[in-house]
Amino acid sequence: MRILRLFLVGLCFVSSLGQLPSQDILALLEFKKGIKHDPTGFVLESWNDESIDFNGCPSSWNGIMCNGGNVAAVVLDNLGLSADADLSVFSNLTMLVKLSMQTIPFLFKNLSLAGNNFSGSIPDAISGLASIRSLDMSRNSLSGPLPSSLTRLGGLAYLNLSLNGFTKSIPKGFELMTQLDVLDLHGNRLDGKFDPEFLLLTTASHIDLSGNLLVSSAKEQQKFLVGIFSICQAFKSEHNQIEGSLISGGEAQTFGSLKVLDLSYNQLSGELPGFNFVYDLQVLETW
Repeated sequence: MRILRLFLVGLCFVSSLGQLPSQDILALLEFKKGIKHDPTGFVLESWNDESIDFNGCPSSWNGIMCNGGNVAAVVLDNLGLSADADLSVFSNLTMLVKLSMQTIPFLFKNLSLAGNNFSGSIPDAISGLASIRSLDMSRNSLSGPLPSSLTRLGGLAYLNLSLNGFTKSIPKGFELMTQLDVLDLHGNRLDGKFDPEFLLLTTASHIDLSGNLLVSSAKEQQKFLVGIFSICQAFKSEHNQIEGSLISGGEAQTFGSLKVLDLSYNQLSGELPGFNFVYDLQVLETW
């Protein structure tokens, strides 16, 4: 449906441009349609077919910077804009390296900016996406620590920040997000201490922390795998630097609905848990 809308918008510009508008222009026009309030006219009065360069890139549009014939940056900071828009349209801007829209309230459920060239850190303003249910920013070049403001997205059910360059530790609070079902942070450079109590508190059913540099504190080395919350189906933390004993002698472990457990390529030792009453376990990797 979104592709159809983009196509219909493009037809309106054929006569004035002499050719179909570029994918970049269509994406920006689709975003423009979602703007509900633009007090200065910064976007609504500027983004039109009369101000497109000969190479097809709208560098004269306010807030737009081009590199050759492609949009390289969209900067719409502090303009008092409000919008009900799907930011995933920006994933069509294949050469986009900067996207900045501070203080713009958005109303949408799903945002995917995966597989682009975005770099830099996630701003704390991400907490303004109060209604979001799914956030996918995987396969970019994002870096810096994960902002604790992510934990204030109370309705978030799916969070995928994998295959970036995030560092430091996992912020406190992810384990208390009651709607979170999938947490995927694999393939980063997270190097903080991982507290195994996270697995007892989180309600997420799928957690992937593999391919990082996570370590255990002295206390956690005594008993890494105390248990996993009853609804968790998959936990992966292979290829980290976690060390210590898998379990602590004499303690009961709970593993509920576990289907996948991969702790391989760490520095763990000791006996395996008994996995009593775990009938659906399909993958078990610990060494």
